[in-house]
Amino acid sequence: MDWSYYELLTSVYDTYLEYKDEKFSDYEALARTTYDFEVSMNDGEAEKATIRVALARIALTHSKLSVRAKELSCEVLTNLNINSIRQQLSTEEVDDLLERRDYVLRQFNDTTISLNHDPRARWYYHEMTKEVKVYFDNIISIIPLEEVSDKVLKRFERDCKNTLSENITIKVTLAELLINKGIHEHGELNIKYELEKFNIDDVGQQLTESEKEDLSQRINNLIKIY
Repeated sequence: MDWSYYELLTSVYDTYLEYKDEKFSDYEALARTTYDFEVSMNDGEAEKATIRVALARIALTHSKLSVRAKELSCEVLTNLNINSIRQQLSTEEVDDLLERRDYVLRQFNDTTISLNHDPRARWYYHEMTKEVKVYFDNIISIIPLEEVSDKVLKRFERDCKNTLSENITIKVTLAELLINKGIHEHGELNIKYELEKFNIDDVGQQLTESEKEDLSQRINNLIKIY
């Protein structure tokens, strides 16, 4: 290995955190990290196992687990060539790797884990809601109030165009924040129109049933106000 075992683990985690610092979603940060280490995973069985374990551990910290990522990780981690790995790593490192591997596989078998069935989604529901709130709080005191709506929509413009669930989550969260701050709508936001045309069934598997219920309740509360 060109890397030591622990150096490689650390490098994967550090790369992921760098993408998070650049304001990528959990899903995008992990996808970009995976891409960055694709070549290294082909260097040998130990490299592949180490990187896959690290990526899987990161995935388990997310609010949802990609179905495709889960399937791929399970396939790789259950079919490792342990004899080959023992030739590359120390006994202590192999034991640590297998302990991490077994933990991941146990967690992946937990039927209570929320799964993401839509590979297009960049942000998950609660993550998206939180991100809009954080951005709103960061700009509310430094720009004119009449510019807040457009500023938020500009920040999340790409995400609004990505999936229906991301779009409506952004708009609903923004509307809630504006109401809480007593700010009237300005610019491009027309939440009443968005709410009237929205059908929760159209999001399909982009949201879980509990997320659909939560979003529907938030929408109903806004409709009463508007």
